[in-house]
Amino acid sequence: MEFGLAIPHTGPLASSEYVRDFCQAADELGYDGLWTVDHPAIPPHSDSEYTLGTRPKTMPDNSVSDLLAPNFEMTSTMLFVAGITRRAKLGSSIAILPLRNPVLNARMLASLDIFSEGRLVYGVGVGWLREEAEAMQMPWDHRGARSEEHIALMRRLWTAEGDTVDFDGTYYQVPPIHPDPRPVQKPCPPILIGGHSDIALHRAARIGDGWTAGPMRPDRLASLAQQLRDLVEAEGRDASSFSIYANAGIAITAEPGAKAWKFTAPNGAISIEEGDELIAQLREFERIGVHHLRIGFEAADRAGRLELMQQVAEKILPALR
Repeated sequence: MEFGLAIPHTGPLASSEYVRDFCQAADELGYDGLWTVDHPAIPPHSDSEYTLGTRPKTMPDNSVSDLLAPNFEMTSTMLFVAGITRRAKLGSSIAILPLRNPVLNARMLASLDIFSEGRLVYGVGVGWLREEAEAMQMPWDHRGARSEEHIALMRRLWTAEGDTVDFDGTYYQVPPIHPDPRPVQKPCPPILIGGHSDIALHRAARIGDGWTAGPMRPDRLASLAQQLRDLVEAEGRDASSFSIYANAGIAITAEPGAKAWKFTAPNGAISIEEGDELIAQLREFERIGVHHLRIGFEAADRAGRLELMQQVAEKILPALR
């Protein structure tokens, strides 16, 4: 099982220097992926319900901006990180497709895949925040169908064989244009479909190269993962080649230099002596069949998070590989 980290490009600790130091350290320490989040236009108030939890809920005013600000743009951040790292995958978790023009998006992502020498993993979703799309003057109706066509258009541009390529869809019509640049990864960079609803799981099974899940307990993840594998097989696809990317929802913390660890998980804070309980918890995700697992760190400052990153790389990850 691979292990990934969220790039600190959002929130009170975010800065260009910290993104650089964090990502270079993670790359050198052997973490397998570096992940971004996407909210380019956050409204102070919304009536939209957040739907990725166990129950839909309306977010309090300013809660999203308070959590994410400053919020450095997702694709720009990945392009920056591509130039300062050498091996870790660069991923989105998740990109909100209805907020983007598919032709420009395809060009930016092809460029990113080339500049990173084939390290892009593109996680996508249809979004939940209508007010964000309205602020960007992007259509919100039929966003599931629009997103599927967005993916089809990007793949058509990326896999074009001739000197020109066109597209005639329901929502997007593109006259003949030159297809370059085309990604390093063939036939295309992997596209992971996000979401926990039945329609999102069916979409992942039909057109995704994998599924990317939000933070949740292992028992819920196991149920959804099995449901998804059944759907993949029902589509006549090989479930064993379908990747599952998950977020452990685990924030690891420890006093500097201490042997006892703690992590905050969906079932509360647990004290860990020498990391044994943390290793056991992470192995639960491996047994579910997770290919790539994102974990996080909690510390009061940047230096504390970097120290935790090093401790986990040296004391925890070797036991899981």
